[in-house]
Amino acid sequence: MMSAIGNGDTHAARVRHLQEEEALNVFRSARITSRQGGEREDKGFTLIEILIAIVLVGILSAVAVVGISNLVSKGSTSACGASKDAANAASAVYFTSVTPNAYPTTLAQMVAGGQLTLPTNVGTNAAISASPANPAGAAIGTQTTGASWYLTMTGGGATAPTFACT
Repeated sequence: MMSAIGNGDTHAARVRHLQEEEALNVFRSARITSRQGGEREDKGFTLIEILIAIVLVGILSAVAVVGISNLVSKGSTSACGASKDAANAASAVYFTSVTPNAYPTTLAQMVAGGQLTLPTNVGTNAAISASPANPAGAAIGTQTTGASWYLTMTGGGATAPTFACT
């Protein structure tokens, strides 16, 4: 240590050197205590990282909801189409077996006679059969989440009934 300090002003140089060394020691001890007390050591997520994750989850859930609603709509359309095909077949069975040479006039006749079996949660709807737009027919309807369908029967008796999905 003495070799770094010259021979000329040894006392002043030594005091200055000790002051610099003491300041450096204070700085070092301050760094050590701040790390222990409050300096961030990358053990968690920042607010920005959390916000980005929340936004990404929101975008993904929005895409999933749109996809699911499209699937529900397609499923509802398929269910009505399948019920329409089953009702056509049931009316042919009714024509040949229940009342020869006569078609059913309502869907309820085919359900009661056992020619038409309804899917779960689907029943005949008398309110539709009583409507002015469809005085002779009845409807099978169901409510699905966000979408509904009705199978309407028109005609019957002497002519083959027609079925429509709405």
